[in-house]
Amino acid sequence: MRAYVQQGQKGDPNYLNLERMAYTFWERGYEVTRFDAPTLFDGALDRGLLSFPDETIVAGGVGTVRSAIKRAQRPLPDLQDLPDCLKEWIGRDFWISTLEEVRQPLEKGEETRALHVKPLWEHKRFTGTVFKEFKDLIPSAAVDGDTEVLVQEVVEFVSEWRAYIFRGAVKVVAHYQGDPLAFPDRRRLQSALNAFENCPVACSMDWGITSTGETLLVEVNDCYALGNYGADMYLYTAMIEARWREIMGLEDNGIGINL
Repeated sequence: MRAYVQQGQKGDPNYLNLERMAYTFWERGYEVTRFDAPTLFDGALDRGLLSFPDETIVAGGVGTVRSAIKRAQRPLPDLQDLPDCLKEWIGRDFWISTLEEVRQPLEKGEETRALHVKPLWEHKRFTGTVFKEFKDLIPSAAVDGDTEVLVQEVVEFVSEWRAYIFRGAVKVVAHYQGDPLAFPDRRRLQSALNAFENCPVACSMDWGITSTGETLLVEVNDCYALGNYGADMYLYTAMIEARWREIMGLEDNGIGINL
């Protein structure tokens, strides 16, 4: 089995995680090959992706892995950040729009409520942010107005946690922002997972705690390129591998089933 792991640049937020992934795949006995985005775009991984998919894993940043999926001639996953089946746990209004529609009131100087806006699919187009004033449009000014975006009411969270979901169970809950002593309600986490239709084999559910102690779903993240905020690396790489195989349409090899 060969694991292609993206080579990060020192100073990048994802650098250490990529190094740890490469080491753990090697420790698990996989042949590890490092690559960068230009190498992928030049077709250096195509032989493994197209001719030996059952022996190939690609791990890296979101944009890089999405490009690898395209080169493997597989459909991109369509897991939404806020699935409709989880509305009960989201606790705020949200809808899909275009960047142009969200921009218009601010460009016209109209009074409008603050809204959190992020790309619906191409997350690297711009970083999700709050639109309240005209100046808030500047970071995404070069992005096409037809870009689909996820729009949400703004909710202030005092603490945020990531629940790592693998094979239908919560495996790890890790704090990543805010008050580390404001804990999520475990009953809310479990009930949401029980209601999660078509849950992939591996993903995360991020949870926020409000000032009144309510536990709300922040977003769902696919595991094909998932940040690690504290999961054991053997579990984490097993999640990456299992989700990659699921996206590739390969048979489940049972990786991590006993973790």
